[in-house]
Formats: sequence, C-alpha cells, structure tokens
Amino acid sequence: MKQAHFVLGENIGDVWLGSIKEVLKNGNSHFDEDVEIKEILGLNVEVLKPKLSDEIVDKFGDKQVVISTLRKFSRNPNMPEKPFTYGELIYNKRGIDQFEWLVNRLKNKKETKSATISLLIEGDNNPNLPCLVIIDAKIRDNKLNLQFFFRSQNILGRQYANLLALAKIQFDLAKEVGVDVGILKGYVASAHIYDYDFEIAKQILEGNNVVIKDLYYQKGPKSIRK
Repeated sequence: MKQAHFVLGENIGDVWLGSIKEVLKNGNSHFDEDVEIKEILGLNVEVLKPKLSDEIVDKFGDKQVVISTLRKFSRNPNMPEKPFTYGELIYNKRGIDQFEWLVNRLKNKKETKSATISLLIEGDNNPNLPCLVIIDAKIRDNKLNLQFFFRSQNILGRQYANLLALAKIQFDLAKEVGVDVGILKGYVASAHIYDYDFEIAKQILEGNNVVIKDLYYQKGPKSIRK
C-alpha cells in the first residue's frame, strides 16, 4: 500500500512547515520543463484554527508574495498583467458572482452539501490555468469549514500565501452566513518544491533566520521566466 501524505497543524504556519518537510523527505524527483522539482502526488493538509495572519509566515515568507496573492484573490484585483486572477473567477466568472452564490446556498440550506464552486473554465486552452480549481464550504456544528482542491501548488514559494487568501474567503463567508470559522483543509494533487528553493527550505526547517525571496519568475520553468 502506498504511503498517504497528511499534514495537520493548529495554524497556517505549522501546516506550511509540515508540508515543506513532507515534500523534502518523501517527494520524488521530477521535472517541470527544464527545472527539477521534488514532488508528492497527493498531499492532504488541514489547518485546525485558521487565522488571517501568522507569525511563522511573517518570519519566513515573502511579504510581497502575500500582498500580491491577497490582491489576486480580492473582489476587484485590477491586475491586467496577470493571465487571470482568482478574484475574477470567484466574484465575476462569466458574469456570475460565485461568492454570493455560495452565501445564498448556505443561507437557504444550512446543512447543504453542495456549496461548491469551480474556478476552471471549460475548454480553456491557456497554458496558464488556475492551480486552485475547487472551493467547497460546509457548515457543521455552526462552523464554516472551507475545503479546497489544488491541481498544483508550489509549497515553499506559494502555499503560505494561498492559505492566508483562502482563510480570508473563509472568514468572509462565515461572517456573511452568521457562523463561526471552522477548519481549513484540502488536497494538493502535485505538491512540489523547485530545486532553486531546496536550500532555503532546509534552512527554514532548521530554524535559521532566513526570509524567502520569490524566484519563480526568474528561475522557474522556461515558459514563464521573465
């Protein structure tokens, strides 16, 4: 039986560090175009007490990545340089406000199992597709639990910011529906770390005083390098 990969933590930072450790320890070597990666096919993560800020992220994360990601998930991101934004796909996907759709779904039937949205556009052949493709909300024990599916996630360079952005959506949904915030959990189909980040990933796990510098657009796959 193949090993299951699961990371559980109280907060976003704990889950991020646990995910880094899991990929470095158990990831297999693969290539994204011309760049080597360590990759786990199928990583489950769960944040028991998500918050809108995190001490570990503040210590190690790239603040510009956090700012850019939160903006990319916002209602009016205004980022024409991006091929897409999650804000557009959530709040105005082909003219549909999917966030309001979720709110109405949850209000109309509190126990619903179908408050789920997709961020993929059927038949889209753009080489840059959303990594986050499913968001699901369920109210259980009067708490709003948010679940997600990533087809791909850059664990070292992006996961921490992705989780903060998803927590913001979770808090906003819970407020609109009038319930408390529950767990934040999901599945990453390709959880990976790029070779140019291997060393700093190891230093973070060792507790060294380092800060991530986002190098994805400089050292990532050849098709996206600036």
